[in-house]
Amino acid sequence: MLVRLFRAVAVVLLVSFALVGVMEPASAQFRGPAGFLDRLFGIERPPPPGAYPVPPGEIGRQRPPSAQRAPRDEQPRKKRPAAPAEPVYPALEIQPKNPDAKKVLVVGDFVAGGLAWGLDQAFAEEPRLAVVDRSDGPSGFVRDDHFDWAGKISEMLVADKPDMVVVLMGTNDRQQIRTKDGRFAPRSDEWQKAYQQRVERFLLALQAYGKPVYWVGVPPMRSKDASADMAFLNTLFKGRVEAVGGSFIDIWDGFADESGQFVARGPDVEGQTRTLRGSDGINFTKAGRRKLAFFVERDIRQGSGFGLPMSSVTPTNPNATMEIGPDGKERQVGPVISLTDPEPGAADGKLIGARDQTVPGPAADSVQYKLTVEGKSPAAQPGRVDDFAWKPPHAEDETADAPGSIVDGIVILPAPTAGVPQLAPALR
Repeated sequence: MLVRLFRAVAVVLLVSFALVGVMEPASAQFRGPAGFLDRLFGIERPPPPGAYPVPPGEIGRQRPPSAQRAPRDEQPRKKRPAAPAEPVYPALEIQPKNPDAKKVLVVGDFVAGGLAWGLDQAFAEEPRLAVVDRSDGPSGFVRDDHFDWAGKISEMLVADKPDMVVVLMGTNDRQQIRTKDGRFAPRSDEWQKAYQQRVERFLLALQAYGKPVYWVGVPPMRSKDASADMAFLNTLFKGRVEAVGGSFIDIWDGFADESGQFVARGPDVEGQTRTLRGSDGINFTKAGRRKLAFFVERDIRQGSGFGLPMSSVTPTNPNATMEIGPDGKERQVGPVISLTDPEPGAADGKLIGARDQTVPGPAADSVQYKLTVEGKSPAAQPGRVDDFAWKPPHAEDETADAPGSIVDGIVILPAPTAGVPQLAPALR
């Protein structure tokens, strides 16, 4: 009896184990091995972190990519604002040059390249002047390992045979200079010594060539430190350029305010307010490049002998002179008059050919001349409302029975009569 009961219990247990094995979900592989009691009594254990049970109907089915990953709650990235486009500036078409046109060689860094473009525009319709651009953007006197201007300028002069040379350099030179003795910080004593030597070698090559040299100063920058370095370089350049007979052209005031500080906008060559400098505070717009060339154009025209274009301002005073103001526009400057000079006509003699300033004839006696020139008002007409002159009464206006008499306009009363009391005793 016990044996049968034991067999029955064993069969029930085996059947139970078989059913549990069949009904176990596929996700049980994530739970780890189940114990004997768990299987016997159907105890469920929570899945480990990161494991999620899959419904039976989804076994073997691949989820779409959008359903596999939960969408992230991320804010959209802020786009960097694009740099503003350069204002439209009308560019002229360069006309063909004469075979014997005089050459203007432009050398220097990237600012010199902008200057060459401006000069091309300035002489676009001048067939007798041709601009040759030999600038190198990242070059300068410091990085002679990149481009040795002092060593290569002679080769350029021989190859291009220019009639004049325009130089603009120094914008890239705010960095350490390297020599055989080491590296030196900008504007240190060792830096200045090495830098001056390279500038002088460059200038000596230009002096030996024997053609006019126009050295254009560097402009102000938006950074105050950079502007201070540019002003320092201008001082260094000016003295050495003039020492070898070159012309130093200072353009600082054309791109600065009244206090000498950087400005991005200002009048162009036509007097219209435009953006002259780039958004980085270093480069120039097309309007700025054209204005940059304006300061050099006059010297080039004078040096070439082709003269200047017709002035837009006509002097009204023969003693007045014309000059270019800080805004790049022509302006008329009148004659300087001393406050201590003698008055006109105070000299003892007359200038030869001088005209007599007096007005002869009836014109000097006219009422208009006396009023406007001499400041004399015309006499009032008798009896008019503006006739304020007092006149003594005439004798014929006196009546026969009028008391007293008039002497020199004074009325003399008659002596008092007996019926009128005398006031004299009362006054004693």
